[in-house]
Amino acid sequence: MNAKSLIVASALALAAAVVTAAPQPAGMWDTLVGVKYAKARKEVIDAGWRPDHRKSGTEWERQLQGQFPELRSCEAVSGHCTHYFVSYDGTCLKVITEGETVAAFKVRSVQQACAKQQ
Repeated sequence: MNAKSLIVASALALAAAVVTAAPQPAGMWDTLVGVKYAKARKEVIDAGWRPDHRKSGTEWERQLQGQFPELRSCEAVSGHCTHYFVSYDGTCLKVITEGETVAAFKVRSVQQACAKQQ
């Protein structure tokens, strides 16, 4: 491979990496509503977002963070849990799930919103 081809190939690889990590339009995530959380989580991470690590309030929530470090809080009565992801530029993605068990979590809503600092 000559130098010019190598430069072009490197530029294309860099462009692909930047596009992958770019924040997505808000409505893009609507397709995740109703999807099992494990699948939705993979899609969010594959799109360049990373789990936003912060400690949860309760011991039970902290135990769940071993599997889902992005989990911030869960309401035992409603079964709703809140998860946060962050993009390379600091944009936040808030994912609300619902379900009776962790394995049954499904996405209820997704929006670009940052959590209050704790």
